[in-house]
Amino acid sequence: MDKNSFTVHVPATTANLGPGFDCLGLALDLWNTITFSQIDGPFHLTVEGEGKNALPEDKTNLVFQSANQLANVYGKSLPDNLHIICRNNIPVASGLGSSASAVICGLVGAKHILNIDISNHELLQTAAQIEGHADNAAACFFGDLVLVRSEIDALHITHQEIQPITAVVAVPDYSLSTEAAREVLPEKVRLEDAIYNISRTVELMQIFQNGNYENLKETMKDKLHQVYRLPLLPGAENAMQTALIAGAFGSSLSGAGPSVIAFTTQKLAHAVGGAMRSAYQQASISSRIFTLGCPARGCFIT
Repeated sequence: MDKNSFTVHVPATTANLGPGFDCLGLALDLWNTITFSQIDGPFHLTVEGEGKNALPEDKTNLVFQSANQLANVYGKSLPDNLHIICRNNIPVASGLGSSASAVICGLVGAKHILNIDISNHELLQTAAQIEGHADNAAACFFGDLVLVRSEIDALHITHQEIQPITAVVAVPDYSLSTEAAREVLPEKVRLEDAIYNISRTVELMQIFQNGNYENLKETMKDKLHQVYRLPLLPGAENAMQTALIAGAFGSSLSGAGPSVIAFTTQKLAHAVGGAMRSAYQQASISSRIFTLGCPARGCFIT
């Protein structure tokens, strides 16, 4: 692979999946591609597609920031003539892991450019330090479904292959920052609510492994975060409910929102997406619908 020009491919991700708050992540078949090259002239970064008019096109961009942080840790410097082209298909600030994909891309890019000897585990530890948590980052890196267990100084990741399923994502025309979504969460939760989520998280992993998706409706329910976040998200709760009525197996917020994700068959995907769009229209909100697979492959380089 040419270190002077290569492209990192990173998938979108959805976290939590209802009860798996801050520990479950799933890759989605929607990709950003970021090309790193070394050419004559000074540093240059461009953004195409999603976030073109919102994301910085200088060294404050998260892709470069993440790459530079890894370089600094190993006492190295990124080349002055580095050229980065971000071709983004993942909506920004949507609950689809756009920031995690940028972090993973930057770390993988720096590792390749500078020939840094860092294990996958160490790379994800660094991603978690930058992101604050590793559910999206791990799913982006590995693909499929991941369970993340975080300790003070360690990160434990269970990577699980899943049975084929279709994800329908409704992205409303407004954003919600992860910081704002966390501010509304309580500092303490009831014991019965914790048990409610723990039991469903275990069962949820079994369903994705075995393909018993008809059991998702109850299993994707949650009492730790969605109940507090939904009041901040006009149309989201209705979109989740109408998706179920239209034939989805289960639905939830995607990550912290504002997007809503529903799992269904390929045959019913159009109806589920239409129902979710109509739910937002009832709240006078436009939305975009994405029908996606869940790739077994995560981040890769070409």
